[in-house]
Amino acid sequence: MNQKTISVIALSNRDFPSFAAKVAEAVQWIELAANQGADLAVLPEAINLYKGDGPGNPNALSWEEAALDDWQGQTAALFEAAVRFKIAVAIPVVTRERGHLTNSFFLVSKAGKVLGRYQKMQPTAGELEHGVIPGEPGVFEWEGLKIGGGICFDTNFPRVFDLQAQQGAQLFLVASLWPGGSALNYYALRHSTPIALAYPAWSRIIDIDGREVAEGGYRHETLRFGFGAPVYTATLNFDRVTLYGDLNQQKMDAVQRTYGGQVRIRFDQQNCLFFLESRSMELTVQDVMKRFELVPARDYFSRFKMN
Repeated sequence: MNQKTISVIALSNRDFPSFAAKVAEAVQWIELAANQGADLAVLPEAINLYKGDGPGNPNALSWEEAALDDWQGQTAALFEAAVRFKIAVAIPVVTRERGHLTNSFFLVSKAGKVLGRYQKMQPTAGELEHGVIPGEPGVFEWEGLKIGGGICFDTNFPRVFDLQAQQGAQLFLVASLWPGGSALNYYALRHSTPIALAYPAWSRIIDIDGREVAEGGYRHETLRFGFGAPVYTATLNFDRVTLYGDLNQQKMDAVQRTYGGQVRIRFDQQNCLFFLESRSMELTVQDVMKRFELVPARDYFSRFKMN
């Protein structure tokens, strides 16, 4: 069993008087996430667009106006929050680097160290016009897990997630200013990889079975009226695997009889998938798979090549 608790923060996209004011509100929600036991908090896309980015907003900042030249210094309060509350934080910002704009998130550890960066691979047409340059696929490590990512428009492109899955991504963090749609549920199921989406209107945490285990945001009129908190938290078990029925289904009964409460198996009839997880600190899913010669769904389907 390998559990991590993750919070997605639907940080408001309303107009703030300053970037510092928006960061200060983010710190409050990060503290709440940490108090809920979260190991990691994810913020929505481009938090330095502090005047909002909605259509027709006369106060909206341009990408050039919002871009940070010293993103670490200008988000120092978020680094301090990570250390003070002992929680990793994904900080999404537009930066200006060597004459170009980038749309990225940086993952900061509980010790206040930058662990890695995901740079938006597929900027929108508008971003490209403003000089936002695309990034390359890549994963980095956080507490033993390989982290992949996506930002907003990226979610329309399966290749963004395919390439990172091929590099071993075990968790996708998605900072966004749009909801991502059912494509995210599909990517989680397809790659057997959870997705944590932070989006002001409707943040979601999606497990490997493609189902939301936490969700919410400013679509809630109650939240818009000032009640409740835009922090949505779930504990995920990363010692879990997706198994296609073929080659595996005849062994499931024996697995349960052998390990009892040390494992949990859920069957998804609609997709002919078994989800196997360890519920014991003394047993790993890999131990079970090796003993029973089980084949992960990703490995099973990679055997087939279409003409």
